[in-house]
Amino acid sequence: MAILALLSVIGAWAAWRHNPSYSRGASLRLVAVTVLPVTAIILLMVAAANFSVHRSTAVAMGTMFAAVVFGALAMIFIIQRASTPKEAKLTTALPPGAQLVHVHRRKIYKWAKFFAILLAACAFLGAVIPGNVAAVPLSLGGLALLLALVLLPVGYVNARARDRALTAMELDPWLHWRYTPAQWEQWIDVQSGRAQAVPPKFILRRDWRKFALPFGIIAVGVFGFAPGSWLLKALYVGGTCGAILGLSMLSTRDQRSAPERLRAILLKVAPEAYFGHDGLYCDGVFTTWLGLDVYLKEASIDARPPRSALFRFEKVVVNPYGGNQLFPVLQGVLIPDGADGDLQRLQHLLAERCATAQVALAKEPV
Repeated sequence: MAILALLSVIGAWAAWRHNPSYSRGASLRLVAVTVLPVTAIILLMVAAANFSVHRSTAVAMGTMFAAVVFGALAMIFIIQRASTPKEAKLTTALPPGAQLVHVHRRKIYKWAKFFAILLAACAFLGAVIPGNVAAVPLSLGGLALLLALVLLPVGYVNARARDRALTAMELDPWLHWRYTPAQWEQWIDVQSGRAQAVPPKFILRRDWRKFALPFGIIAVGVFGFAPGSWLLKALYVGGTCGAILGLSMLSTRDQRSAPERLRAILLKVAPEAYFGHDGLYCDGVFTTWLGLDVYLKEASIDARPPRSALFRFEKVVVNPYGGNQLFPVLQGVLIPDGADGDLQRLQHLLAERCATAQVALAKEPV
C-alpha cells in the first residue's frame, strides 16, 4: 500500500507539473494549505476514537462514521479550492433571475437514484437473510452509504459550478453557432462514421504486457503481506486481476457500440455550439479550456468535408498503479458558412486564454 501510495503521489505531481496552470507558488501554497486540514482531520479521528472508547457499539460506530464523512468532505473541498488556480476557476457571477441549466446536475440525480436503489436492496437482503450471512449485504450497504454521503455532495457541488459556468457562457458567449437541420444531420453522419473508424484502445493480444506491473504488485502484496492460506490468496489475486482484465475487455465491447450511442446523443442535443471564457459546449458536452483534469492543448482546422474546427484537449485520469495518465480528448465543431471572421476572433481570444496551447484556427492579419 505504501508503494502504491507513493506511485500515486508521484503520478499526481507529474500530471500537475504538466498542467498549463502549474506554477511553483501555487504548488507551495497547495502543500501548505493541505498540511493544516490533514492535521486537523487526524486530530478529529483521534478525538472520535477517544470519545467512543467506553460507549456502546452503535454510538462508537456512528461517531466514527460521522467523523470519516465530515473529514473526507472537508478534505476534498479544501484541497479542491486550494488546488484550483485563479485562471482555472469557473465563472460564478450570473445576472439576477438567471435560470441555471441542469446539464451536469442531471447526471448526479441519476447516481443518487442508483445509490438509493442499492441501499434499499442491501437493507432488504439484510432483513430477510437469516443468521450471520446477513452481515454481508449490510456491510455492502454501509460501504455504499459512506460512498454516497461523500461522493454525492462533492459531485453535486462540482456539477452546480459547471452548470453555473455553462449558463454564464450561454448568456454571454464569445461565439454562438447554430446549424440547420440538414447541416446537423450531415454532421451526425460524419461524427458517427469517424467514431466507427477508430480502432479499439485495448486488444488483449497486443496490450496484455501493460497489466504485468500492476498484477505483479498485487500478487507480491497479497502473497507477501496478507493473512490467510495460499489457496485463499491465490483465489483473491486471481479474482482481482480477472476483474480488472474483464473490465478492460468490457470497455472494448462498449467501444464497438460507441457510434450508435454517439448518434443517439447527437439526435437529442440542440444543433448549436457555444464558445466562451470558461470553455466549449458542443454535442451536449461542456469542456473547459483550463482545468485541473482537462485542458486545451491544440486547436486547428480539419479540412475534411464538412470543414470543422478540431480541439485537442488533454485529460488526466487517475491510475493508482503507477501514476496518473494523460489521454487526448478530441472535440470537433462544425464550422457554419461565413464564419471566417468568427474564427479570426476565436483565434485571438483562445491565444490569450490558453497561452501554452497551439492555436491555429485562422491566419493572422497581415
